[in-house]
Amino acid sequence: MLRALLVLIVGAFLAWGGYWFVGSRALERAVGDWITETPAARADALSVRGFPNRFDVTLTNPVYETAALRWSAPFAQVFSLSYKPNHLLAVFPHDQTLRINGMDYAVQSGDMRASVVTRARADLSLDRANMVIDGLRARGLDAGEALQAQTVRLASRAVEGDPLAHEIGAEILGLRLPAELRALLDPAHALPAEVERLHLDATVQFDRPLDRSNGADARPQQIDLRALAVDWGEIGLRGVGEVTIDRAGLLSGEVEATVTNWMQLLDGLRGAGLWDPGMDSLITGLLGGLAREDGDETTLTLPISVQSGQVYLGMFPLGYLPAL
Repeated sequence: MLRALLVLIVGAFLAWGGYWFVGSRALERAVGDWITETPAARADALSVRGFPNRFDVTLTNPVYETAALRWSAPFAQVFSLSYKPNHLLAVFPHDQTLRINGMDYAVQSGDMRASVVTRARADLSLDRANMVIDGLRARGLDAGEALQAQTVRLASRAVEGDPLAHEIGAEILGLRLPAELRALLDPAHALPAEVERLHLDATVQFDRPLDRSNGADARPQQIDLRALAVDWGEIGLRGVGEVTIDRAGLLSGEVEATVTNWMQLLDGLRGAGLWDPGMDSLITGLLGGLAREDGDETTLTLPISVQSGQVYLGMFPLGYLPAL
């Protein structure tokens, strides 16, 4: 009896070990083939370890480079349980570099991790994904100014019954903007140096499924903005609406924006000299009248429209949004 049990245990171990070695070699070939067949990707070395319960993929000096984007790092690691290969966990190094449209950035973090779960079928369509970054600091290599955040959380989840839709969530806590960007948004420095919280909750409709065959080329076509929130000092911004994206990546649609303590924001814009002093009473009276219509003079609700990237407040143009 003991002999039979021992034979059974040894046989199970050998079978599991054989599965791991076959699976690890297949995974190593698949990742290697993807790097070889993808002109934008390269790495100095590739290894798969983790016997017996995990597949741990490590890329040494990985680089992903396109005309508009370049990412590189000393290493990248992706882990999965050998009995659950469709659930991937990624760990990133503390130091990475990014190039976006010719501008180089050094990206540092205390901790950066991501999780991706695909559906257990041949197309490996994305079921859900998330990323958490603690202690983020991004600095342009040609300038000393840095964007910083205490915590960044990103998440995506497939919408049941709609293969083209994903629910997208994002939250940024403790955001500190570079001086140049802060001067654009808060020219009078009337607000605190730190934006307490940014939050996004939306459903994004893509032109094709996010799966193994189509995911890299998928483009957003429509965004249903359920909640946009910005808390910056005593000023709060909330937004809801819906926009579409055309083939050129330009947005069109309607968003209702609600600003709490809007007078403080107006004071900062006035102090920065963004309009002629002779227009001050007209602007203040117009916005004050809109606030009184809502029944709360501290809260202002504004209809924002976007037409092919051009942003309007009512009939007044405010500027342009970049193409996605």
